[in-house]
Amino acid sequence: MALVTYLKTLSLRARLTALFVLIFGTTSVVFSFMIYYFLNDSLLQDFDDALYNYAIDVAQTIEIGPKNDLLFPPLHVDEGKIFPFSSGTALIMVRHKSGEILIQTGRFGNLKFPYKNQINKILKGDDSSYSTLTKVEGLPEAEADEYRLVTFPLDSVTAPTLFLQIAVPMTTFAKQLDRLKLIASVGLPTMLLLAIFLGFYFSARALNPVKEIIAKTKNIDASNLKERVPLPASRDDIRELAETQNQMLERIEKAFSSQEKFVADASHQIMTPLTILRGELESKLRQRPEEKEFIGSLLQEVEKLTRISQDMLLLARIDAGTESLHSEKLNIDELLIDVIGRLQKIAFSRNISLKFDIEGDETRHEILGDEDLLSNLFSNLIENAIKYSPSQQVVTVRLTWGPVETKVEIIDQGSGIPEEKKEMIFQRFSRLNPSDGRKGFGLGLAIAQKIAQLHHFDLSVQNHPEALGRKVQSGSIFKLVMKNI
Repeated sequence: MALVTYLKTLSLRARLTALFVLIFGTTSVVFSFMIYYFLNDSLLQDFDDALYNYAIDVAQTIEIGPKNDLLFPPLHVDEGKIFPFSSGTALIMVRHKSGEILIQTGRFGNLKFPYKNQINKILKGDDSSYSTLTKVEGLPEAEADEYRLVTFPLDSVTAPTLFLQIAVPMTTFAKQLDRLKLIASVGLPTMLLLAIFLGFYFSARALNPVKEIIAKTKNIDASNLKERVPLPASRDDIRELAETQNQMLERIEKAFSSQEKFVADASHQIMTPLTILRGELESKLRQRPEEKEFIGSLLQEVEKLTRISQDMLLLARIDAGTESLHSEKLNIDELLIDVIGRLQKIAFSRNISLKFDIEGDETRHEILGDEDLLSNLFSNLIENAIKYSPSQQVVTVRLTWGPVETKVEIIDQGSGIPEEKKEMIFQRFSRLNPSDGRKGFGLGLAIAQKIAQLHHFDLSVQNHPEALGRKVQSGSIFKLVMKNI
């Protein structure tokens, strides 16, 4: 169970490799055992055949006298015959069917040959019997750990009473098996290592189209829904996955386009009655100045609705993506001076001072962007800093020229932003203190972030313990980093 859980945590490439190695390794091990078993059986059969022929040659040299006297003359073997053992190491014995040893040759020591089961097999009809002697400790100068014993009828085929037993060392047989074991012990790990490397290589090749789909999908957002994932050349399941992904992206694009069109149309349609309503209220205010407080309150609410509608229209334009971007070369210092000038009245009404600093390279650098959108971005950031700064404080706009990037920082001396809410403030209709109605509708920073993303600029926020060398309780720094051209 733990192994299954662990495998689930691995990457698909690792799991495919593990599965490939498991199948290949299991098949190789089973196949190796089968080869070992059949080769062992074949080698043993060949060894027994040679031992049988050797027993026949020995039997032909034994003379049986009229009184069952046995004689071993010098053993002569044809020079053309090659045996897997030397005749000098063979242990030869002739037994009576009762088990009595009639004669033996060779250095037996304390070694005893088994005979009862072997003789019974021959008496039941077998032409010979074979067994392996594994306990040869009593044999002096044993040449092998195991000896092969053959029992052969000597005097008759149908009703033998004398039996020839020959035991020979299995040195050649053991060497062949040891060689096979060595090949398996070295070959199998080598094959498994090769399987691991090949598995990683081919699984990576097989998953390359999937990686391309993932990489492409990660770069697709609401601003570039026209993008599609690449289709592999092969017509397989991965291609079907890519086609399904593209179909889904097409449906999402249509849904977004429909939503954006609806928001734009709705906001545009709302603007007309709001404009009419404002005109009616202003006319009524001129006719009835005694109701200034009541009508003025209505005009403020109409102004809020108008501002929300304008922001929603702007968001709809931004959501339309780069097609709505009218890029041109801009001087950021001139743009900031214009924005700061327009916001001076708001800052003065809140008893806030606006300060503009320029630092860095002496050379001015231009950037590429949409003037109206960037003007809106800086207006939202500076106005936000004014709203959240205490009275009689300074909001600093700092422009820093750089050889590659231009940086703009808007520094306020407000209460700061909690760490857990830093990302949230860039979401639509998100406010740190929703109960404070005078602090806006939660669209300004969301619009600023959208404009920055549309231009591929980096907009971030951080709290600071010190602003421009003066100790303050807290405060925030909104930083926009732009590429120079």
